[in-house]
This record gives sequence, C-alpha cells and structure tokens, in this order.
Amino acid sequence: TYTITDECGNVTTTTQIITIEDTTDPVFSAPPADVTVECSGDVPPMVDLSWTDNCDGSGLVSGTDGALTGGSCGGTITRTWTYTDACGNVSTATQIITIEDTTDPTASNPSDINSAVSVTPNISVITDAADNCTSNPIIAFVSDVSDGNICPETITRTYSVTDDCGNQI
Repeated sequence: TYTITDECGNVTTTTQIITIEDTTDPVFSAPPADVTVECSGDVPPMVDLSWTDNCDGSGLVSGTDGALTGGSCGGTITRTWTYTDACGNVSTATQIITIEDTTDPTASNPSDINSAVSVTPNISVITDAADNCTSNPIIAFVSDVSDGNICPETITRTYSVTDDCGNQI
C-alpha cells in the first residue's frame, strides 16, 4: 500500500498486489551415464544426485531402482532420481542399466584316457567349470566321434558347459 500526500494535505492511498509464483523446475546435476554390465551383481551402487532450485536452494536426493525388466540375461533397470520443490515443480533424472551376459563359461579339457575297454561318458571329468555370472554352470555330454580305426581306436569325446543365460562352450 502506498500513501501519497500533496502540499495541501490531501491524502490518497493505492494498493499494488505482488504475486510470487515459482514455475521453474529444479535442475539436477548430470546423472551417471547409462551402463551395460554382465551380471546382476555388477549393477553399480546407488549414488545421491545433487539438485539446485531457484527458490529452494540446493541439496542431494537418493534415487530408486525400478524392477528388472526382461530378466537377468538381457534386461534393464531404470534408476530414477526425482525432486519436487516447495511449489510443486518436479524434475527427474534417469540412468538405464542394462544387464547382458555375453561371456561364455570356461573349463579346461579333461585329461586323455588310455583304456583297454570302452569308457562311459562321465561329466565329473570336467572339474573346473566356471562362469562370470552362474555359480554352477551345467556340464553335459555332447558326443563321441571315433576315428574309425579298430586297434587302436581314438574317440574324441565332447562335453559342453552352459551358463544360466545360454552361453556355452
């Protein structure tokens, strides 16, 4: 309210209405870059993200991870940070984490066997099967291939090692 008085003492008042309306969204610092990892155990840890706002100042906010979509052999997690200022202006930042196991399991070739009789396939000869994501990859007998000779006959026996995502050697 303003009051104006002239030289003769005449007084008048006038009123000005000032409306403060914050329509500016808060601003996040850059979220971590999208990333692809091999195993669900390789998902990077959550970090707090900083924000600034024209009226609220600045601070940190924790994010949340959405559900894994598509599965642990080829899926995504959307990590989201959200801040709402005192006037209801909302900002969101996201990071996409892709889980894609593309690494084959490993195993050493078993020792050669010299025998006078036929030997039954036995997966226990593969003793060091390992994988980056699967704790117990599946070992299976695949085939025997003979060289066609009778004495001596050489049989090449093949085993496979498969992880939970279908990667196989």
